[in-house]
Amino acid sequence: MTLRFAVVHEAEADFSTAVELADRVLLDTFSYWLDEESLPFQREWIAESAEGWRLTWKGVKKLADEAGVRAYGHFDGEPGEADAKAARRAILYLLASIPSLDGILFIRDQDDQPERWDGLDQARHQYLDGIPIVVGLAVVEREAWVICGFDPQDDNETVLIEAERQKLGFDPRHRSHELTAGKDDQAPRSPKRVLRQFSGDNWHRERHCWTNTPLEVLRERGGENGLTDFLDEIRDRIARLIGHVPEG
Repeated sequence: MTLRFAVVHEAEADFSTAVELADRVLLDTFSYWLDEESLPFQREWIAESAEGWRLTWKGVKKLADEAGVRAYGHFDGEPGEADAKAARRAILYLLASIPSLDGILFIRDQDDQPERWDGLDQARHQYLDGIPIVVGLAVVEREAWVICGFDPQDDNETVLIEAERQKLGFDPRHRSHELTAGKDDQAPRSPKRVLRQFSGDNWHRERHCWTNTPLEVLRERGGENGLTDFLDEIRDRIARLIGHVPEG
């Protein structure tokens, strides 16, 4: 039976990045029997409500409000950190509106709010006896996950990397967590600016960074930008629903 996972995300690019990375973890974990052809029969990533509304953070709030779903109260006696209330509301709405739901993924940019991790974790801990809930928090933005997977495919891209290393004083592929979120996407340390320089605003070149770069490289470079944590959570919380997860 196909397992169904709702994905709360910020934009379509965040959804694509997260679920394609998750698929890679599943294929890697069960490489001895799972392949791309059989993968759709094992999992379904849900991006929209039954009415066709995208399950963005703003969209889920609207849907929950319309359905009369309210999120109140503290979390184990403590006030909620950033996003705790929004995550609780999302959990309540999704459990009530999506039949046979097997899990939830929260995909979020940290931006300049590191306390978002605590808030999302607070909310899911209220449901430890229920379905698994994965938190994918990109430090500082989704683009940091993409940047850490960028490896040059030709001499021109090698030049681009060196130019950014000179401009920033470090290689952003290895220290993407040191880039900074903000409203100015032209700022030297803006991850959006850096990714544009690397990819030339080409979606297919961006996508190559998370679909083709070896997982071990993404894990090595994603230790401080939230990517490694996300990959581990997919393995530990989602893959275990599909089959036996080998140790190591």
